[in-house]
Amino acid sequence: MLSKTTISLGLTVLAASVQADEWTKLDKPPLADNLDYLAQGLLDNYPIVHSSHDPWGSGWIPQECKSAAEEAKHSAFDMITYEVHYDDCHQAWVMCFHKDLDGEKDRIIDLVSRLPVRSREYVKHVVLLPDTFVHAYNDQGNLVIFDNPSGGAGFEVFLHETAHSLDLQHAYVNGAQLSTAQNWLDNYNQDPKVPDGYAASNAIEDVAQNTVVAAYNVRVPGGFGMLEPGWQDIFHQYATVQTWQREAGDLLVPGGECRSRMPNSETVRQDGASAGSKKMMARAKLAKKPDTSLADDIVALPVNKVSTKKACNFGQ
Repeated sequence: MLSKTTISLGLTVLAASVQADEWTKLDKPPLADNLDYLAQGLLDNYPIVHSSHDPWGSGWIPQECKSAAEEAKHSAFDMITYEVHYDDCHQAWVMCFHKDLDGEKDRIIDLVSRLPVRSREYVKHVVLLPDTFVHAYNDQGNLVIFDNPSGGAGFEVFLHETAHSLDLQHAYVNGAQLSTAQNWLDNYNQDPKVPDGYAASNAIEDVAQNTVVAAYNVRVPGGFGMLEPGWQDIFHQYATVQTWQREAGDLLVPGGECRSRMPNSETVRQDGASAGSKKMMARAKLAKKPDTSLADDIVALPVNKVSTKKACNFGQ
């Protein structure tokens, strides 16, 4: 399909725009109500990577897991932390699950495994918190997912939030941010629609939803055009994502092994006590503090302290 239309290339930074900035609401109509119709094709073509996991000892939690839980009015003591080891990376991911959703652990770990490792490298922690409906945001590379015990969060939610990491944590060539690039604006302006209503929220959400479409187009036989008769209405957008991910090393293609990772946040006490404090010393039994430093052969990725929390609650 890419041969049918020419995509303008280049990684120049956005200079002028029909929109005020990447957080401004877009004015194009949606192609579809949502992207749920892509879910099965994505599941069928992004395979599970084998994994194992080990719980942390009592008393410890990553700082950014603790912050996410407490900001959502949950106690850090209700969080269970795991080191998750995938076969395609010798550096574990640290994930935090609310006790009420611990039964979802295996399913969530498998969904995260489906993320191609070259994209998964840009995921710091996964935080799973309870709510009555599914929604999510990305904070500094952390995927903060609100799920319910019936297991509503699907692979497309994790793919969408990881797309924010690729964009906002500068996974693309020369560290460019796609949602603020002139190349993105030029191609966006050639399309009459955006993928769905959520994509119209702003350029950042449009890039994320088009990343889901691009992933479908990259992996599912026949591509997006075989499923969606109106594919041409958003072609320049998802084809631009497809080009950028290819130039960055096929970020949306499974296979390979990890070479870099986002550094884990600081390991802290669940009760907030500092090392050596009377509160900490009063605890008779405390597990050994986990070592979450990156292996010597893993390149530490820089962390951009940006969050989609205020502007994005994907799933609402």
